[in-house]
Amino acid sequence: MSSAAPILVLVLSVLMLSGCMQYAIAAPVFYSGYPYADGFVPSGMITGDDGWSHGSLFSAPNWLLAQMDPNLMSTVLDYGYTPIPTEAPKDFEDYIAEGFASLEGGNYRAANTAFKKAIELQPSSSDAWYGNGLALESQKRYLSALDAYGQAISYAKGAGSNWASYAGKGRVLYSLNRFSEAKTALETAISQYEKAGVSHPDELEEMYRLLKEISGQSNTVPDVIPSAYIPATAYAM
Repeated sequence: MSSAAPILVLVLSVLMLSGCMQYAIAAPVFYSGYPYADGFVPSGMITGDDGWSHGSLFSAPNWLLAQMDPNLMSTVLDYGYTPIPTEAPKDFEDYIAEGFASLEGGNYRAANTAFKKAIELQPSSSDAWYGNGLALESQKRYLSALDAYGQAISYAKGAGSNWASYAGKGRVLYSLNRFSEAKTALETAISQYEKAGVSHPDELEEMYRLLKEISGQSNTVPDVIPSAYIPATAYAM
């Protein structure tokens, strides 16, 4: 019996050792929610043939590293992984603000592009169509501007938001020498302006000036839009 005891101890030791090796090789899966591929190793560490990854500060089994959050690996272990920040996509308000800022800066093509993006996101936005009309009018693309102002008027909700589009329509029609239509649009703009109860004296003065020009059938067309009205949505950013 005394000679059998060492043999039994030796057998048990071999079984325990093989079990540990099998446990290490099997790479038990811990619940982490991250589907890492085999052999994942954080930057700054070198994978060894022994199933371990070796760094300047520590060594760790590969199967354990594969279960860990890469953000944790970067901030706690080796600082090697830096997530690349993604730029948040622009929304409707961003494009509106960008469009009016470009108008004020004299970059009419950029303004046109921004307003078109805003229209794609909200096709029934009166402000987006109005801003697009201003951008097109500033480039002397009068027919396109006329259509944009018409769209703005159709989507406007009351006098507070449509008087400026009627004024823009009147300016464009005036520039196209369509004086009778321009007169009607400008008179409507003044009427809506008064109903809105707003105070934009420069724009009102310009509407009356154009009406006087039309009465005299003058061909003096303004080269630049005189401080066109800009809605509050332009300052949403």
